[in-house]
Amino acid sequence: MRLADCNARQKKAYTNIFHAANWLIGGLENAVSDNPEGSPEHESAKAQLADHEGLVNQVYDAAITDVYAEGACFFGNGAASFLKDVRFCGKDWLMERCEARVKKCGY
Repeated sequence: MRLADCNARQKKAYTNIFHAANWLIGGLENAVSDNPEGSPEHESAKAQLADHEGLVNQVYDAAITDVYAEGACFFGNGAASFLKDVRFCGKDWLMERCEARVKKCGY
């Protein structure tokens, strides 16, 4: 599914999933590259990146919990109405988008 094919709520969710995946996966990739091989941080991040289903679930959890934008994560009362629209898209639809995004990131 393309962003252009989405309704207004789906566009919010689609964009939130995109940025949540970048935030999460980018952070894990940084942990792998910034920590020496064999360190607990390196090994933990590497294991999380190797777990496709786990990544999909983490992206889903992040996308329905917080609001993500390029390089930023927002949470709190101001995010409630935005997240209500995101959740309204339904778990199945959201999980499909999370799965596609994680695959597009190479995991």
